[in-house]
Amino acid sequence: MTRLTGWPGAEQIGQPCADGSARRFRVLNWALALILLSVGLSACGSDRSYERASDGSTVYIDQLSDAAKEEARQKIVQSLTQGIAVYDVGIGDELEIFFHLARKPTPGQYVISPADELRIEFLGGTDNNRTVEVPPDGRISLPLIGPVMAAGQTVDALARQLQERYSHVLTEPKITINLTKTHSALDNFIGLLGTSTKGRSLLDKVLPDGTLSLPRLPPLAASGRTLPELQREIDAAYAASDLAVSVSLVPRTLRTGATLVIGEVRKPGRVQLDRPATVLMAVAQAGGVLRTGSMSAVRLFYVGEDGEPRVRSINLTEVLDDLRLEDDMIVPPNSIIYVPPTKLAATGRFLDSVLRDILRYQGFAIGGGFSL
Repeated sequence: MTRLTGWPGAEQIGQPCADGSARRFRVLNWALALILLSVGLSACGSDRSYERASDGSTVYIDQLSDAAKEEARQKIVQSLTQGIAVYDVGIGDELEIFFHLARKPTPGQYVISPADELRIEFLGGTDNNRTVEVPPDGRISLPLIGPVMAAGQTVDALARQLQERYSHVLTEPKITINLTKTHSALDNFIGLLGTSTKGRSLLDKVLPDGTLSLPRLPPLAASGRTLPELQREIDAAYAASDLAVSVSLVPRTLRTGATLVIGEVRKPGRVQLDRPATVLMAVAQAGGVLRTGSMSAVRLFYVGEDGEPRVRSINLTEVLDDLRLEDDMIVPPNSIIYVPPTKLAATGRFLDSVLRDILRYQGFAIGGGFSL
């Protein structure tokens, strides 16, 4: 509904005036006719969902094959139903890592390592019997023969070596070696965790370079992986290190998606998305679309997996009314959602601007307002 103030009367339009205002009235008539025509043309337009890349190439969603539409729908359904399971780990995410330790027999004989404790006994004589701890350099010192490299050898191999060495100073020596304290790789790993219990956890955070640092492993690329993918990679890395260790990952602090919703919404600004959400969900979290907003032409600005900027135009009306989930999409991180005004609202604002700020003369003021 248009409201005109200060209108001198329809009968005066186009009539000659002493001050020459007839020409201005004709311009006013022409402007009003043009604006009303643009409103009519705008009302006849249709909005199709599409995606446009930075090179200008455009794909209309309704032109996709049925298989591609089904794939898009399933991706959204999977993201919403599985929640955090499909969440991509990001920089700054804090994860609690539960370690499950299993003691299993080693495939080969145990190899002596530093800090192991050995009981060396000479059969038939006790003078040379002793208990020694393998020092960090791996060499043990024994009477009569001096230092012997123990680390890296099995118990049987070390016993044979000692018998060979002592055969030059003793008559037919018989030597036995028993391990009284061992430090296996798993024991060392438990020591790094600070406990000897079977299952422990630690809190770790994804570093700015996108990696995660875990005991006994090189830095692992974590950013961009889902939690199940990262968990499988950690298990495989420990298995490759001959450690019977498996992990469970529990997110404690997830980075919130830096998503901005602007335009014709009730609460424009940043919305917190700590789990997968669609564009429709993000707009709803921003308070919903105002009456002046166009749900049929919502824009999503984001950077694709190929690193190129993209814009997605989504007809949320069809998503709601016709359940066309393939038109919607999961909001990527660092995105901007823009809800534009309806064409009628934009035209009305233009009309107000023209009639209020431009067509003013000699005390004759025109004001326009629309009820949408």
